[in-house]
This record gives sequence, C-alpha cells and structure tokens, in this order.
Amino acid sequence: MIVPGRGSPLFERSRWGRVHAGDVRDTFGAPGAHAGDGVPDALTLLARVTREKGHLPLHADLDDRDESLRLGELSGTRTPARFIGDTATLVRLYSGRAVAGVSYELVGAEAGQMNIFR
Repeated sequence: MIVPGRGSPLFERSRWGRVHAGDVRDTFGAPGAHAGDGVPDALTLLARVTREKGHLPLHADLDDRDESLRLGELSGTRTPARFIGDTATLVRLYSGRAVAGVSYELVGAEAGQMNIFR
C-alpha cells in the first residue's frame, strides 16, 4: 500500500478522496497515465455521464482516435465547445487534473468548466 506524504502530488490528489491509477502513474512518471487499455470504455462512460448530468456540450477531436467524440448535453441550445488534443488530456480536464505543460486547444469553454466532479 502506498501512503503519500504531505506535500506530494499524490497526497494533494488523495486528500480529496479521488485517486485514480493514472494519478499514481503520473506521480511516478510512468507511461500511460490516464490513457490505458480501458480508454474506450471510459470514453463511453464519460459520454453517458456528461449527457445525463446536462454538462456543457463539447465536440472533441482526439489526436489518438479515428473518430471525434460528442460529450455533454445534446439539446442544441448551446453551441458545443471544441477540444483538440489527446485522450489523456481530455480525461485530465474532465477529472479536474492538472494539464500544465500539455499541448491542447479548448475553444468555447474554460478548463474549470470541464470538471465533472465539481
């Protein structure tokens, strides 16, 4: 069992009660943080949850996927925001994780609006 020390990135994440395996990989610099074999299922679940919660609409063009993804409510009353980047960054944005130093484009929304846990 890993017990993160105060001040460590993993401790800061865990004190909010949501530590993901990607957080552990990210903290230790291991590859695949927030982008493992379960990504297709995670994206399907993310689409469902964001629709059910009436989250802001988003059109995501993912660098590492062949097809774009529609997330959030689909009523058409609001023009969807646009995300261009990789899947791991999209997952980080929706889970409220840091994206500093990562290259992506987000138009029509602020990063803080993406967090589904707020």
